[in-house]
Amino acid sequence: MSANSKQTFTLVGLESVGKSAIFRQLTGNQAGVETNIKGSTVVLTSGFIKEAPTIRVVDTPGIRYENDSHTTKMTLEQTEGLDQLILVVKSSRLREELQLLEDQLNLKGRNITVIVTHKDKYLPTEKERQFIKDLLNVPVIWCNSRLLHSSDLKGILKSLSLSSEWKLNRHILQFLPSEKEIKEDNWFETMMVHRFLGPLISILLMICMFAFPVFLAFLFSSYFETITENIIISPLENIFMNYSAWIQELFIGQYGVLTLGWFSFLWAFPVVILMGISTSITEETGIQEHITYALDPYLRKIGLTGRDLIPVLTGFGCNVVAVMQSRSCSSCTRGACISMISFGSACSYQIGASLSLFGAAGHPILFIPYIFLLFVIGAIHTRLWQKNGVPSTMMSSLPYLQRMTWRGTVFRVKTIVKQFLLQAMPIFILICLIASALNYFDIIRVLSVWIAPLLGIFSLPAEAAPGVVFSILRKDGMMILNEGQGTLLQSIGVWQLFIVVYLASTISSCLVTLYSITKELGYKYALSTFSKQFVTSIISTFIISIILYALYN
Repeated sequence: MSANSKQTFTLVGLESVGKSAIFRQLTGNQAGVETNIKGSTVVLTSGFIKEAPTIRVVDTPGIRYENDSHTTKMTLEQTEGLDQLILVVKSSRLREELQLLEDQLNLKGRNITVIVTHKDKYLPTEKERQFIKDLLNVPVIWCNSRLLHSSDLKGILKSLSLSSEWKLNRHILQFLPSEKEIKEDNWFETMMVHRFLGPLISILLMICMFAFPVFLAFLFSSYFETITENIIISPLENIFMNYSAWIQELFIGQYGVLTLGWFSFLWAFPVVILMGISTSITEETGIQEHITYALDPYLRKIGLTGRDLIPVLTGFGCNVVAVMQSRSCSSCTRGACISMISFGSACSYQIGASLSLFGAAGHPILFIPYIFLLFVIGAIHTRLWQKNGVPSTMMSSLPYLQRMTWRGTVFRVKTIVKQFLLQAMPIFILICLIASALNYFDIIRVLSVWIAPLLGIFSLPAEAAPGVVFSILRKDGMMILNEGQGTLLQSIGVWQLFIVVYLASTISSCLVTLYSITKELGYKYALSTFSKQFVTSIISTFIISIILYALYN
């Protein structure tokens, strides 16, 4: 490789082998540039090696054992044209994983470099390592992907410069050392894989992962809401009062970018940040995969698998990001996963809005049964409407439980924030402008008149109609129920408060989520998702209203 030549190497390997950790450290812990593979929805991340800026590395999604996910299939198709690959495999499973990669990628004739990770867990003897290098006849380097020393980085760069043609077949790979069983005295890992303790601990961890960040975000947003209103919003409103009515509507109107838009951001962004930290820590330590493994048998009862839990949980931060993450789901369960995200995963906007409404009405405790019921009915909804079978295969091998690294955690949080600011926020702002236009032309009022009779079925006042209508545009649109400093909320009963928030939350996915589903699976699928959710929402709201009416009257 000449000093001035520009080359691209693609990292490929199974899930949880350390590809992304290697990518981060090679590129200096930068988030990289995310691009979609041409003709697909698979996101690749690329960046230049810090010590060798002429060499570009591309990080690809992890390959699953059974090759049944959309991401895996598309990644395999796209790697067919790539000649320079970096195979990343676990040290203890070197033979098995190389055999799988050979089967899936057809390596013969390509320039290959092999990086063997987790040497801190298992490192073959020097004699065994030399045998492996001689047999493979391509550069092989062992490292700890979470902590690459300068000598490791130099070794990887040297290996890339010596990248050699792969001439082996599966039969030759049989002579490699077989899988090594690594026994660690890790009491927590033992409990996580226990048949009864594992699911129980996993549920408790999930509650901590999301309840604590949401509570902190609520305290933060509640404290700064009035402060920012006085310092930022009010002065801006005074400035825009000198502009035309049309401009006022867009920026400081009922659904304006500077009024409701800022309010939405204030309630959503802290949730995204704090939940991003929470999920990043669990992912960095390997706990997240153990949670999905422990809950896999139970999720299958509603048409999901353990791997589908990650996008569903991500949906509690941002549904757009969650829909994108569903690409890694099995082709059999992706529809069920998106259905669950759409109905049962309350995004940060929805969480912030519902918390604010319950708090403004003086009943913040209602948030607990609300979020529980949302998830339970979402599971029932998913089970009833999604008829595809669940794959019988289990997930990939579990990662080792490891200590958190600040670099890895910060990298993951930066990626989440980047996705939120660059992908979700622009769409929310656009819809905010659209909603302002609809309000300016009195269309929202007309829609509210149409939907008012539906609210009457649940004994809800017609004044709640605009909040339900606007929640279809944006989930934080239900915040307009708090107009007049909570007059409407305080004038209705506790059970009516719960019903109106639940109905506004579930009657439809917000337009941003529907738009994301359309981009991923087409408008027909998005329309089907909308209609099914509408039916489930109306029926479940009717049942809940009857029960609550009986309890409170």
